[in-house]
Amino acid sequence: MPFNLPFERLHGGQPLLSPTINWWESGVTFNTAAVLLTPTEENLPAFRALLGPEVVQEEIVVLHYRARPATDPGYPWTRSFIGVSIHKPDLTPILRFETPVLEPGGSICDADHQGVEDPRVSQLDGKWWMVYCGVTPFEHVDPLQAWRGSVCIASSDDLVHWNKLGPVEGSGHGFGDRTATDSVSNKDGVLFPDRIDGKVVMLHRPMIGDIGTWQVNIATAEEPCGPFKDHGPVHGAIHPAEYEKSWVGAGAVPIKIGEGRYISLEHTGNYYGDNQRKYVLDAFLYDFNNWDPAHPETLVAARMDDVMRPETTYEVRGPYLDSVANVVFVCGAYVHEEWLYVVYGGGDTFILAARIPFSTLVNALEARVENR
Repeated sequence: MPFNLPFERLHGGQPLLSPTINWWESGVTFNTAAVLLTPTEENLPAFRALLGPEVVQEEIVVLHYRARPATDPGYPWTRSFIGVSIHKPDLTPILRFETPVLEPGGSICDADHQGVEDPRVSQLDGKWWMVYCGVTPFEHVDPLQAWRGSVCIASSDDLVHWNKLGPVEGSGHGFGDRTATDSVSNKDGVLFPDRIDGKVVMLHRPMIGDIGTWQVNIATAEEPCGPFKDHGPVHGAIHPAEYEKSWVGAGAVPIKIGEGRYISLEHTGNYYGDNQRKYVLDAFLYDFNNWDPAHPETLVAARMDDVMRPETTYEVRGPYLDSVANVVFVCGAYVHEEWLYVVYGGGDTFILAARIPFSTLVNALEARVENR
């Protein structure tokens, strides 16, 4: 059952970012991270790399978005690149880079040779960490599997220059040998913005078994680059009756609301009987104060499924060959002046934005804790 929360589409429902004449983003521009950057001493290198040497006294929002070209000769499908756009906190545009800041790997052996997808950016331990899905053709290893997705990570001191650290390693689902035919693809990785009991915490979504069984897992590590230990599933899809199959995936960097407590915007994907898809947004209240790593599902204090769904033209339509219709997909969100801003991909083609009073969402989730 959908929840009717008052998400306000910004810019009249028009795209915040669209494809351009730049080759690498001439096809589609969609799923984007979102960082609200405050003018502190720690963030000064980022301000200078993004806007030049002038001292900046105001907050900005930095979007790291996924883009694909209209054509990509020599590749089995168009690759994904990551570009940067800079905005005021209300998402008024300031500057958009003409070249990507992260590109696919140059070797067929690279885990991201076919693309760098769906970035999420967190600040942790004095650095910026981008968790993204690296995709590579896999037919040369397993003839029955056309591609392999890996949770990959990169680090940066300034949000512009990134050092790729490769696929996340570790133990458990999704962190195995990336060349083995029996290892699973893994996507939708995102780091929490704080250490929990001294540990780095990641949500991720191993693609184990049938799509209708995919769940969001949680993993911990000593360092942001791993190795990670997977603790198992935190939650799965509710499986609404009108869909043939439903699955879940992690979304934006969770937003802290108290010691050990976070609001997380994520997604549910659904297949209709005719194999058409629909992606909606869900909201979770995670509470590490009651979390038992041996029972990872205890992290969920409350959940609200289908809080935002495709409704507008740019969300419902998929106008290009690489588009997917009926999609809202979140990788970035932030809070500014009591508003929760959601920056999301619409129809797998455009970058759109919406907002809601943050207290409205928090109170709705808190009410579900009280009613459990």
